[in-house]
Amino acid sequence: MSEDKNTCEADVCESCGTIVELGSVITADDTVLVLPFDGTDKAGVNKVAQKYIDAAKTRFTTVEVSKSESTIEQRFHCEVTLTFECTAEKLIFEMNLSAI
Repeated sequence: MSEDKNTCEADVCESCGTIVELGSVITADDTVLVLPFDGTDKAGVNKVAQKYIDAAKTRFTTVEVSKSESTIEQRFHCEVTLTFECTAEKLIFEMNLSAI
């Protein structure tokens, strides 16, 4: 890191001491989020997946949603793909996932 505060080569996270370049976290074409859901009860899995779909559509009306389902050995798998208009929308949604 440079001595001059205006020309830092890398930023250090003060809380965890890690170095991250912002460009490695945010890229312009990172707009797709895939959410996997698994369980033995198809209705229950679909209910949880629908909560995430509804939350995405409520916050971002232009989000595109696709959903695939499969059953393997009595386990139901549902994969929801959310395609946002821009990376910022995806990041905002990801940051709020714990509130859903």
